[in-house]
Amino acid sequence: MSSIRDAFDGSKVQEGLADACSFTPDHTHISLVARGVDGFVVINGSDMNRDPFDDAQISQIFMIFAETVDEYRAVDAATLRLAVGAALAGMWTPCGAVDPCPFDQHVRGATRMIFNMHVPGWGFEEARIKFKSDNAGEIFCGLSWLTLNGESRQPYSFQINAAAATAPAEYEFALFVQASQDAGNQVTRLIIDPKIHVIPPM
Repeated sequence: MSSIRDAFDGSKVQEGLADACSFTPDHTHISLVARGVDGFVVINGSDMNRDPFDDAQISQIFMIFAETVDEYRAVDAATLRLAVGAALAGMWTPCGAVDPCPFDQHVRGATRMIFNMHVPGWGFEEARIKFKSDNAGEIFCGLSWLTLNGESRQPYSFQINAAAATAPAEYEFALFVQASQDAGNQVTRLIIDPKIHVIPPM
């Protein structure tokens, strides 16, 4: 049994999450994370109802996202969200859900979930993601650093797969982020505490 110390250790991947999946995802859900001057910005979209994303399309989404965040680095979160949404219009199917936590996720069917962060000096820790639900291992698998066009995106992007649900369910989880200040001379761990809403396929 893992200890409280293990649970908060950003270097320890949750047991079973990196195991190979017994299913192939039907589509890809992307969560883009940035920071405005007054808080986080999380923009979610997918290839739902369109051709499946390939590496080139995902790379292009990341590039446009990063360029937009850099261009609007001095604005508030609401303005940054609008700018990113406009820049990515037509490239994906946006998720319009409004949740108590901006990091909450909504996935439908067997899904490859990708998390990508563009905050200077920040990246995901080795643990990346941990679930609080005892049965999360029945739903989530395949945790790995994202590789695009043969190149690893560690520590800025990772993927994990969610199996198709037979009934709506919520899974509480933690995102592990390493945040630096003063060009990396000061480093701390952030643990962000959202939910994944898993919805049966239509």
